[in-house]
Amino acid sequence: MKNKIASIIFGLFLLSCTGQKKAVNNAMGDEKLAIISNPEYTKYILGKTYEMWKPEESDLKKVNEILSKAISDNQFYFLKTKEISEIKKNYRQYLCYINEKGEKIIYVNSMCELFTDYDKNNKPVIFDWKHEMTKTADGGSCYWNIKINITTNTYYDLMINGIS
Repeated sequence: MKNKIASIIFGLFLLSCTGQKKAVNNAMGDEKLAIISNPEYTKYILGKTYEMWKPEESDLKKVNEILSKAISDNQFYFLKTKEISEIKKNYRQYLCYINEKGEKIIYVNSMCELFTDYDKNNKPVIFDWKHEMTKTADGGSCYWNIKINITTNTYYDLMINGIS
């Protein structure tokens, strides 16, 4: 009887952990949003290793509010509709780190389409954008990134790729 209860409790624990991971990576029902949690990517993208943090749903809502502000400030001049819904059509990677001042930053990396990668046998595979950060050169406004400061409710360093 004790083993049966222990098994049930362990099973519930595993389900709850799996559900939490899915909830973060599929926050607010957004299939095109991935939270990248590997701290090595801060060095790859930002040139320095930073402490990572896990955003809550309220943080993700704040990102959308700040992105909407950037849209209204005409920072995303290339958008057709000038609405957050157009940004949400893109695949977005969020790299959440704490900067030197102790502020929570979300580096948003956006791409309108996924690209083909190659496995170790040189077979084409879709890039694993939900777990591997990408740093894309060229591609025009299909690829852009921006830093969102959750602590100060500001955005900065919008970078829109050029065309090759």
